[in-house]
Amino acid sequence: MIKAIRQILVLALLPLLALAGQAAYGQDEVLAIDWVDLMSQKDLDAILDAPEMSHESYGWQEQLENNPNAGPYMEALQSFDVNPDLVNKRVMLPGFIVPTAYDEDRKVTEFFLVPFFGACLHLPPPPPNQIIYVTYERGVELENFYDAHVVHGLLSSEVVRHDVADSAYRMEAEGVSLYSY
Repeated sequence: MIKAIRQILVLALLPLLALAGQAAYGQDEVLAIDWVDLMSQKDLDAILDAPEMSHESYGWQEQLENNPNAGPYMEALQSFDVNPDLVNKRVMLPGFIVPTAYDEDRKVTEFFLVPFFGACLHLPPPPPNQIIYVTYERGVELENFYDAHVVHGLLSSEVVRHDVADSAYRMEAEGVSLYSY
C-alpha cells in the first residue's frame, strides 16, 4: 500500500519535477509524462477493459488462454505500439531502474526504466511499450533497488531485446536523479 501511495505521489508531482529539471539543466522544454502516455490508445483501452480473472482455480495465463474475450488484452500485454507524439521528444519520467550494464566504477550506464518496483523480475513483465531502455554515459550509483529515480532525456522508438526484457522505447538520458518523497 505504501509503495502504491509513493507511486501516486510521484505521478502527481511530475509537473513540478519538469519545471525543476528545466531550471536545473537550462535546456529546452522537457515534457513530464506518465507511464500511460507511452501506450497507444488501443492498448490503453484493452488494459482498462481487462477480463475477469480468479485467484481460486489456475494461473493467470491459463485463464486468459481459455477466455475467448481476452485477445485484445493479451495483445496489449505484449505490445510494441508506441505513442508517436512522444517520439524524438525530451521527456521526464519517474520509475525504477533495472541495471543491464555497469562501468569500471560500478556505476549503472545502461538500464531498463520500469513503472513499478520488481518489474522484469516477476511475471508477467510490463508490456514492451511500458519499458524504456536507457543509456546514461555518466552512469548512476544505484544504492538501493527500491528507490524511484527520475530520468530525463531524448525518447526514441527503438525495439531493444534483452535477456531481462524487451522494450519498445529507448532513451539517451541527460540526467538521472533520486526521486525524494
